[in-house]
Amino acid sequence: MVLLAAVGTGAWAVFGRAGHPFDDARACEGSTVPLQPALGQARLSLPVDATDVHYYSYAGRAADGTVLAVSFHSTRQAMNTYLRRTGLVTEGLDSLDDGRFTLGDTGKDPATLHLCGDAPYIQAPAVLIEKERPRSDGAREVVDVAAQLTEAGLGGLRQETWVQLTVREPAG
Repeated sequence: MVLLAAVGTGAWAVFGRAGHPFDDARACEGSTVPLQPALGQARLSLPVDATDVHYYSYAGRAADGTVLAVSFHSTRQAMNTYLRRTGLVTEGLDSLDDGRFTLGDTGKDPATLHLCGDAPYIQAPAVLIEKERPRSDGAREVVDVAAQLTEAGLGGLRQETWVQLTVREPAG
């Protein structure tokens, strides 16, 4: 009986609890890489104030090329700092609707990205910031950030915004 309890405890420690890999409640079932290494491989982090984080990571890649999908809640100030620091947007953060980026219902369906919890669909008014860049090994990757814009149509991010971050291999 003690051996059975030890095996059960060991399995829980290895496989996580309630479908959460790595014993990380932010990890969605099926994730194969912990969040920090997955972000590090993409040379990214999360904004300092990110909350309600849910992620799905792929050791290889999904059929659509996605290697990491993260949903989180943040503030305008933290996201503006994040977008500048990561080089995803270097100027014009108050006019994200000036034609440089895709507008509308810009996020992917969280279910298609295997995101769990309360990860929302990013609906209009919203912006999709897409940046293709070289990976550390020289191959190309695309970083997508979908975030909610102000409802007043001023072109900047909402004071409190949901964000969907994906890293994928480019098509073709």
